[in-house]
Amino acid sequence: MSTRPTDIQNEHLWEFPMDYPLKVMGEAQHPMRAIVADIVTRHVPDFDAAGISERASSGGKYVSVSVVLRIERKEQINGLYADLAACAQIRMVL
Repeated sequence: MSTRPTDIQNEHLWEFPMDYPLKVMGEAQHPMRAIVADIVTRHVPDFDAAGISERASSGGKYVSVSVVLRIERKEQINGLYADLAACAQIRMVL
């Protein structure tokens, strides 16, 4: 199986299950909260979108969406980051 650039590196440093903080940034013109919720739900089925927080940049052009996810296995992280990277509206993931 080949690895993608978004796959976990140094697997031995990861311990599952874990609470995983995620911050996603994009332009405010896009419904970032809904975009992130849709992608996260694909990989964390019991995710509750009520846990999303959103913050606009000082100039109002960008918005960051933050959430803490309960991750059970590495495949969730790998799939999540692959889908986030493939989304044109997302500018950065931390």
